[in-house]
Amino acid sequence: MKNIIIFSIITCFTLCSIKAQEENKKKATLAVKVIQNSVAGFSPLFLGSFETNKNFDITFYSMFWTNTSFGNLQSGSDQLLETGIGLGFKLMKGNLYLNPGVGFAHGKFFSTVGGTLIGEAVIPNTFVAYHNSIFDIEAYIAYYKSLRNREDISTRDLFLFWAAPGINVSERVVLGAFFEELAFMGLEDDTLPDDNIQVYRFLGGSIKLKLDSGISFRFSAGANLVTDVGASDEFYKVSAFIPLK
Repeated sequence: MKNIIIFSIITCFTLCSIKAQEENKKKATLAVKVIQNSVAGFSPLFLGSFETNKNFDITFYSMFWTNTSFGNLQSGSDQLLETGIGLGFKLMKGNLYLNPGVGFAHGKFFSTVGGTLIGEAVIPNTFVAYHNSIFDIEAYIAYYKSLRNREDISTRDLFLFWAAPGINVSERVVLGAFFEELAFMGLEDDTLPDDNIQVYRFLGGSIKLKLDSGISFRFSAGANLVTDVGASDEFYKVSAFIPLK
């Protein structure tokens, strides 16, 4: 009987210790965001974070630009891969999320080299989101700076910015606007009249659907205000954000 009591006490302490460890275990998350853009094509994005004991999380991402025109051997510029890390700050009682980071581009998208380069460009970037009972706002800005500055090749940089401000019209639906622009900067090409080229500048409306388990779906469409490369006068962009359990 004594042995049974001792065994029961030890078992109880063991189970309580395991439960406490599980509760104190820092969270690690991974999500996928799939994007279809009328100009850039299909781009899957993987997002992850590691919880810390401080007021920020360590974040990482990887994005694949899969437009087939980027990757063909005749006139393409290779598939572009982005990888990066950052810090995610939760501010204003969790309503504001600020995620500055730095990434690296891999491929041959930013220069006239003959093949794939690892670390072809550095990408300082920032994602910001604000959510409360009324507003649902997200924005992202990034500058792709070429690292391959050689006399025998030409290089270019890239600027990307998008913003999706919206208002919660219900627990499931957000209605708002959408703006996005993409431009090549600092072009080293004597055949072009300008060092900067506007690929597109989108402005339109957006609807976001908030589903269960943190899943969301957004559709945006409208007018292409400015283009120097002959992009269509209208645009669409579809994205789905899916946390992985």
